[in-house]
Amino acid sequence: MADAAILRMTGISKYFPGVTALDDVDLGLMRGEVLGLVGQNGAGKSTLIKVLDGVYQCDKGQILLDGEKVELKHPSDAYRMGIRVIHQELSTFESLTVAENIFAGELVTTGALGRVAWKRMADESNQVLRELGIDIDARTVMGELNLSQKQLVEIAKAIRKKAKILIMDEPTSALGEKDINTLFGIVRKLASAGISVIYISHHLDEVFRITDRVMVLRDGKNVSTLTTGDTSREELITLMVGRAISEMYPKRRIEIGEPIFELRDFSLRGAFREVGFTLRGAEILGIFGLLGCGKDEIIESIFGLLERDAGTLWVSGKSVSIKAPFEATQNNLGLVPVDRKKDGFALSMKVKENIVMANVGGLGKGWMIDRRLYEDKAKKWVAALNIKTPSLNTITESLSGGNQQKVVLAKCLESGAKVVIMNEPTRGIDVGAKVEIYRIMESICEDGGSIIMLSSDLPEIMSLADRVLVVSKGRITAELAYGEYTQEMLLHAANQ
Repeated sequence: MADAAILRMTGISKYFPGVTALDDVDLGLMRGEVLGLVGQNGAGKSTLIKVLDGVYQCDKGQILLDGEKVELKHPSDAYRMGIRVIHQELSTFESLTVAENIFAGELVTTGALGRVAWKRMADESNQVLRELGIDIDARTVMGELNLSQKQLVEIAKAIRKKAKILIMDEPTSALGEKDINTLFGIVRKLASAGISVIYISHHLDEVFRITDRVMVLRDGKNVSTLTTGDTSREELITLMVGRAISEMYPKRRIEIGEPIFELRDFSLRGAFREVGFTLRGAEILGIFGLLGCGKDEIIESIFGLLERDAGTLWVSGKSVSIKAPFEATQNNLGLVPVDRKKDGFALSMKVKENIVMANVGGLGKGWMIDRRLYEDKAKKWVAALNIKTPSLNTITESLSGGNQQKVVLAKCLESGAKVVIMNEPTRGIDVGAKVEIYRIMESICEDGGSIIMLSSDLPEIMSLADRVLVVSKGRITAELAYGEYTQEMLLHAANQ
């Protein structure tokens, strides 16, 4: 890593009406360095990146690129200077080829008539892909690629367009371990070629794997920048939340009750076979497995989103038939889906509307809705789950990821759910919000509910689950009690 900084942002401040988003922030980025940028939602990460990308202009401070002061008044200025952002939500053209995506906005033409040089574009794209070690044909239609491959194409696009600084925003949020390893290999190759990377992630284990240094933002201020190898997970968490956390996960001392939920011989051709398990009162049952193991399909069949081929479901000692989500809700089951924005709530609806939407029938008689009862129910859950929202009328999409997740939980609990199925309950939310979600899960069990938790976060599932079921190739390969297993044992069972 070179000594000279390619980028220095000094004294950066950004104000919005009533809010100081950035307060005298300094950032230094060395040539060929991978710099981690961490902080809770609302810490200022997105605002800082938008200042660097020319979307926002800072109210105070200066930016130096290669030692020279620059003004980034528009994203085109940042682009011209070699700054590229790969956003969490990819902006690809699905019906176009990989080459057309890589050359988007800069089609190569030839001849007096300005014909598009399709072959040249494909050849140059393939060359960039090969240099990065990406095994994708540039003539492939983008829509035929998986999410990981699309992300790699976005990197190739940035590199072909002479990126000097590459900003990656939550790049692994929907990737499996194999794809993450591939991505990290690409990042290391870019860094060794002198390209600097700012890596934004809620996953601290990734920060420790891939970054050289890590910068912590809190409440719009940079509280520290540390050499990654000289810090610890505990120190970063303390810096991010502003208080010491002696342990990330709550200690549960809740007496487990009798069986309240049971699967018997569940099967779905091509997904899973002869799956069975029980869930007890006040228990958190963890389900762990690698991407594509069948665990998601098991949960979807329980909730009536998929129609199984065989098997019975028992709730409170009675066999029940669930063929649609509304029947699951009628049997006191709730689901917090893996993709909350797509399946958990209505993006454009108000907070109060999302909370009560699953129990509209309990808000009055006939077609009449008791408005006071409506407001009271929403207020109750906002207070109980500590949902941070300007008002009940705030559009849910505008909330932070952790508060959106609480709204989904509130909707489940308002519907009367006694068994809450949580698929990746803390994906895409910051450390402080994770701790709050864990506390809510503990409270659900203290109040007599039970939880089925699917998680790919090994420390999370090992710390919270009373039992863990491991799924591999559509079958349960292990059932392990709390404290009786290691990460290695879980991974071994997941690969059987």
